[in-house]
Amino acid sequence: MIQKTIIATLLALLSGTPLLRSQSIDTTHIDTLISITDSLVSEVIKEIKKEIKEEAIDMKIDIKDGIDEIEVEIIDRDTFRIVRRPRKPKATIEETRQYWGYNSQTIDEASMKNLTTAKGNQSNYLPELSNAKSIHFGIEQLWGFNLIRGKVRVFTGIRYDIHNYRFQNEFTRLSENQPEFTAVEIGGPLIDPIPVEKSKLVVNYIGVPVALGFQDKPGDNSKFSAKVGVHTGYRVRTHTKIKQTGGNVEKQFDDFNLNDFYISPFVNINYGDMGLYLRYPMTDLFKKGQGANTQAIQFGITLKMS
Repeated sequence: MIQKTIIATLLALLSGTPLLRSQSIDTTHIDTLISITDSLVSEVIKEIKKEIKEEAIDMKIDIKDGIDEIEVEIIDRDTFRIVRRPRKPKATIEETRQYWGYNSQTIDEASMKNLTTAKGNQSNYLPELSNAKSIHFGIEQLWGFNLIRGKVRVFTGIRYDIHNYRFQNEFTRLSENQPEFTAVEIGGPLIDPIPVEKSKLVVNYIGVPVALGFQDKPGDNSKFSAKVGVHTGYRVRTHTKIKQTGGNVEKQFDDFNLNDFYISPFVNINYGDMGLYLRYPMTDLFKKGQGANTQAIQFGITLKMS
């Protein structure tokens, strides 16, 4: 009973609530594990003397959190001893994250081709994007394996990404089954295009990230964390989507000469459940010789789900 009184006293002091009466607490539950300092232990002992009427002799109490284990040994009412021991960090932690951001692109001008046709301007690269509407979404499940005291870990897992490339010119059309990527901005002298609201290319990837991560606290409750790594992915689905003004939607499924694989270094910086990310691929967006040399860049915010 005295041990439960002491734990109740500790919790009351930490929360700043007045000590009205002792309470019984299940001290084996994870929610009761707390971190204290030597000075707080001293205050706890003083409060305990006020709370209990009997002699507290030869009693030991263990208090734990994710970082330390603290043993308080009450030798008698006026003497106590404190032993602090580092707690072994978790071997593996788990986290799920969402990524919401934007797609942008860099193109090697020397590899760009343009041709004026009866239908309109034809190119071998993605026409100008509406960056504010070229949305990137990703979801990631990671496992982090301890390297150094729970603060440095190697992470790996599985990830799924959806890249939306929204064209600035809504009359942009992509040609299927071509030896080279072909985009046509409809509007030549012989063409009267159907009014449309949007035209975009959608690419889906599944992949595996590998990263080295740092966090300010071991375990799952760190505030600041950062990761640097590489994400490898495989293209699983590609299509265009054209939405006409009347509401009709047209989709075309093809590979559109896009690279099947990509390798993308990335960096994530997080505080609490939110953070920022940047990814800059090492591989071209298009297959070799089948489009202008293009890198698709992603950046935005990341949200921790668990």
